[in-house]
Amino acid sequence: MKMYQISDSTVLDNYVLAKELMRLANISTNGFRYWKECIAVKYYKSRVVYIHKEFVHPKYKHLVANCTKLDGLVQSAPFCRYTNLSSSHLTLSNRSNLLSVLEVKFVDGVKFVNLKKLLDRYGLTQENTIYIEKCKYFAPLEKKIPLTKSLCLGYY
Repeated sequence: MKMYQISDSTVLDNYVLAKELMRLANISTNGFRYWKECIAVKYYKSRVVYIHKEFVHPKYKHLVANCTKLDGLVQSAPFCRYTNLSSSHLTLSNRSNLLSVLEVKFVDGVKFVNLKKLLDRYGLTQENTIYIEKCKYFAPLEKKIPLTKSLCLGYY
């Protein structure tokens, strides 16, 4: 088994959540660690592991279709690091208007944000560097897109 670390802006298009796959296979959550030819990834400072769909053990490959599709998704903590956003904006109790702009999804207790959908909505690509902060902190000539009344998306 090979484990790699991925950047905070990497979307999980070709991966399945290891925890979900192990639950469906009815084996230990760390069972994939003993697979001979398995490629797994995780974000920096994260304990959540994702397995590449192509390298799931042949015995459990049929379960990949039952796993939640993670296309365009990024785990919430890496999303916050990537966009310089406080994680409190992704909780319902905060009553942040940003939740109406972002697509937040839960899978087996793990929170995800659809980064691809956000970038597509505003005509940006993953090559752009983005950040989210209060609009009043932007310089006059800085490129920004208003997301809510008080928050803007900056990019370059």
